[in-house]
Amino acid sequence: MAAIETASGAPASQAPATRPRPTRDWLERADGVAPEAWLAARSTPPADPARMAALLKEADTLFDETPRMLANRTAQLQRMLAEKALMEAPQDLLEDFIRLAREDGRTRGRFGFGDLCQHYFNLRAAGLGRGAALEALALARAGQESRAP
Repeated sequence: MAAIETASGAPASQAPATRPRPTRDWLERADGVAPEAWLAARSTPPADPARMAALLKEADTLFDETPRMLANRTAQLQRMLAEKALMEAPQDLLEDFIRLAREDGRTRGRFGFGDLCQHYFNLRAAGLGRGAALEALALARAGQESRAP
């Protein structure tokens, strides 16, 4: 039986303990893996963990979830889209949603990241392209803000 190797060619038994398994579906609090490393490893090709850390830090200021939950929700959305043959990198999803939140101009409260992910998925699953789905979300969010008391 052949030994299992990592991408670097090292035996899997010698792989660094801090390197997350990209096939894992959910990052638990007790896992001891940084959300940025876990999410970066899920991207194809793997994303830069420092860039992912910066995105999660910025998203943490805008959305109502922790960096770990932001990573989990982003990975969940990526999986759901992939099941519909829609391939989007986690860093692209975060960048787009951060841009939406920044452009929204909302002055009260933080955004619900899980809700945004679900609405985006529904639009994409209904056949809208990435740009059209993001535009529809921006318009819907603008309408919600104008109706707020």
